[in-house]
Amino acid sequence: MKILVYSSVFYPAIGGIENHSLFLVKEFVKAGHQVRVITEQEQDPQRPLSHIEVLQTPGFLKQLQMFYWCDVLYMPNITLKGAWLIFFNPFKKWVISHNDFHLQYSNDLKTKLKLTLIRMANKNISVSKSVARFLKVPSEVIYNCYDDSLFKLYSDESRTYDFVFVGRLVSQKGCELLIDACSALDKPFSLNIIGDGFEMEKLQSKVDELSLSQSIKFLGFKQNEELARLLNRHRTMIVPSMDVEGFGIVALEGLACGCHMIVSNAGGLSEAVDQFGDVFQMGSVSELSILLEKSLDRPYHEIKENKDLLAYLAEHSRASVAASYLSVFNS
Repeated sequence: MKILVYSSVFYPAIGGIENHSLFLVKEFVKAGHQVRVITEQEQDPQRPLSHIEVLQTPGFLKQLQMFYWCDVLYMPNITLKGAWLIFFNPFKKWVISHNDFHLQYSNDLKTKLKLTLIRMANKNISVSKSVARFLKVPSEVIYNCYDDSLFKLYSDESRTYDFVFVGRLVSQKGCELLIDACSALDKPFSLNIIGDGFEMEKLQSKVDELSLSQSIKFLGFKQNEELARLLNRHRTMIVPSMDVEGFGIVALEGLACGCHMIVSNAGGLSEAVDQFGDVFQMGSVSELSILLEKSLDRPYHEIKENKDLLAYLAEHSRASVAASYLSVFNS
């Protein structure tokens, strides 16, 4: 099968859509399919992708050539910069995955046009039931995958820390709320904050003001195996998002690395942990603090003892999720 992926954002940028799209295209190639990508993302000539041609902002004729080449046009989130292609062949297979709620934040002409166009697609995929309910057009729910080659148990690591936060240090990710919840604890704890963002200095100042600098540390941005090994040193991961999330790959990464999960009920985030974590009301410091307290008292259990969790993670492996997408492409 010849698959053309049209995505405004892509590798080597880092983010939820970028990472998930990269996982999928690599698995498509591994399964024997031909893949080409059209993107606006600036490419690094020193870091090319094996067996995947990536075209950065090609001209009109080149895009049209790629469109006629492919059997399936796949878009991670609809982009008008590529949707025009379908009018040259309305019978071409066109699949759109919806990764977030960005279409709900505007009612302008551009958004209305997107909402009209997604009804023309052969298939719409939602990354969570929360996103599917919002779309108001039929869609198949296929949950996101995580990089199961990196995020796993590392037997040579030991769990020496209590809590960990991983994410951008911006208000909607809820790190400040987590610090407030930790300040209410009446027993010793350790929290490592992994990530970077424009609120870094504000959060560091808050920790100092609360006299928590011995308990809360900022580790900066980490990725790949270094991040996975860090997660293996923690008992509990907290994802306290303050705005709706389409899904939550970071929650899968935490589960796979053996962390107990505490997440807010922010859209599809609670679906990402399924039955394998605790969920609190988005924005509630008191509810989160109670769950943190319970986590400190709870005996730790390795995930290798939980067959249901291992089966759940297998369903979210790169190969399994890519196979679900290919099934849609073939239908």
